[in-house]
Amino acid sequence: MISASARRLSVFTSVVDAGGFNSAAVRLGIAQPSVGAHVKALEDQIGQKLFFRRRGTRPQLTKAGETLYAYAVEFLQKSQETTTTLSDLRSLDTREVSLALHRDVAPHVMATHLASFTRSFPKVRMVTRTGTIEDVVALVREHVVNLAIVLAAGPVNGLQSDALSKVPLWLVVARNHPLATRKDVQPDEVLRYPFFTGLRNSRYMQIAGLALKEVGIAQFDVTMELQDSASIKEMLRLGQGIAALPSCAVDQEIAAGTLVAVKLAARPRDLELRCAYYAPLPPAARDFLGYVRGKL
Repeated sequence: MISASARRLSVFTSVVDAGGFNSAAVRLGIAQPSVGAHVKALEDQIGQKLFFRRRGTRPQLTKAGETLYAYAVEFLQKSQETTTTLSDLRSLDTREVSLALHRDVAPHVMATHLASFTRSFPKVRMVTRTGTIEDVVALVREHVVNLAIVLAAGPVNGLQSDALSKVPLWLVVARNHPLATRKDVQPDEVLRYPFFTGLRNSRYMQIAGLALKEVGIAQFDVTMELQDSASIKEMLRLGQGIAALPSCAVDQEIAAGTLVAVKLAARPRDLELRCAYYAPLPPAARDFLGYVRGKL
């Protein structure tokens, strides 16, 4: 019996259905290397190639790939039916909202609104999860949660998504950094210093990198890649690097004076805080979305 995760099988079927690795990455909203890594892990697990690959042509399924695809489609369909049934049974007992939050959003933007919502709707139970942008969007795609709230550069591929607010993207340094007290800092000045970033192939870095490139900050020297903003902020305090972080992740440190936002001559465009979901939403989830729309 194949023990691959539903996520891995879902990525594999997306490659087949979309006609290629790049198209699947766009459809899923993840980096192309992540798609390839999921397929490679499946091939390692079963000990056979799943695709014939030739440059310039669409990947074709091998016999093993055809067999796995048939299994994956049936497995994912049954998994979705089971998830839907369990969700319907659960709703008989309580009104519940399942919500996935991008980890940079959860503590800084949503905590207050979650607490306020539960006071206004005491009969609704909230079930929340946190993770990377890729993780939380995948939870919606797999129907594990009703809603995902993430940082984005526009609509979320394959899902309905509502823009809730704008989130400034800041270049941040320690208070003793040479750029901390400068005004009208130019791109070439920024590029003289090393960067601490999120993981290079992450969805967040794709979004942030594009926004920086638009104002002339591209091909910067990455000294260290870290998985979360808390680790990046700690490295900033210890070193002389620069990081591109959403304002919601650093506003407390900037208010306290432990970190400083670089005063760029041209500021990167704002990111968006978006709520992604499949329509139609259950009533309680609609209530929550309507509530946060009015608060953000």
